Amino acid sequence: MGYKRKARILFLGGLHPVPPNLAAHYANRLGAGWMEARAAVLPGVAGDVPVLSDSAVAWADLLVTLDAVANAARPPLRPGLQHRHYPFEPLPDVADKPAWTALAVCIRERVEGMTGGMRLMQRASLDDDGL
Repeated sequence: MGYKRKARILFLGGLHPVPPNLAAHYANRLGAGWMEARAAVLPGVAGDVPVLSDSAVAWADLLVTLDAVANAARPPLRPGLQHRHYPFEPLPDVADKPAWTALAVCIRERVEGMTGGMRLMQRASLDDDGL
C-alpha cells in the first residue's frame, strides 16, 4: 500500500534562519511528491523564519536539526516523531557570499538525498502491494 500522505518534515536551526529556510524550500520544491516541509528556529534567532512552536512539533513526522545548538535544544520526541541531525557548521561569515552559496549547495544535496530515500521507500511499498 502506498503512502497515504506526504511526510511532514520540520527543519530546525539554532544559529541562523538561512539553513532551515533553504532546507524547507528545497524539500518542498524537489520532494513535493513525497514531503511537505516547514522551517523553524530557536527563540532568539533573528530572521523571517517562525520560532519553534509546540504546534509545529505536533505537525511533524520528522524533526531535522541543522546545527549543534538546535540539536541540543530540540524538544522531546513524541511517539511517531523521528529525529535526524544534519549539521551545517560552521556557518560562513555574513559577507562571504561564495561560502553561503556553497552551503546552499550542500543543503540542496542533503535534501536531494532525502528525496531519493522517499522515492525508494515508495517504490518498495508499491512493490509490496503487488505481492
